[in-house]
Amino acid sequence: MPSPQSPSPIIDYFVRELSASLPENERAKLGAYSDAISNTTHHGDFRRAWHCAGWALELDKKTPESRTHKTRETLREEHELWKDTVFGAEFGLMVVDHVGPGQDAEIQWVDDAVAMAQAVAETSGWSEVPWEGLLKEMLAVAPSAE
Repeated sequence: MPSPQSPSPIIDYFVRELSASLPENERAKLGAYSDAISNTTHHGDFRRAWHCAGWALELDKKTPESRTHKTRETLREEHELWKDTVFGAEFGLMVVDHVGPGQDAEIQWVDDAVAMAQAVAETSGWSEVPWEGLLKEMLAVAPSAE
């Protein structure tokens, strides 16, 4: 049986993508999570990615903009989320490199969360982006029983 991939590729990708945008004072906070991150495995990554998708949608709902625009954008994003899920599942069924269904969708959900964080930070500042809460949720996902 292959050994679990560590650290979690989803958490690792999230941290790498987010840290590229974080200001120095926010990036410094990542150090407090390095041990917890290094102890994660790929088990539970689908749930971690799903947390990213939900977090992005919730953050979007809280950003100040016109109600009509927000409703239209939220519907579009939710539609894209489900489309990505279906595409990822279909693509993942063609297992070539031992990657299970949905990995493409998982990466897209992480990208969506990072993009939403960046968008909110541009208009309201990083203090309005609760990225640490998302990281804690992702770290709290227990690995599945093997």
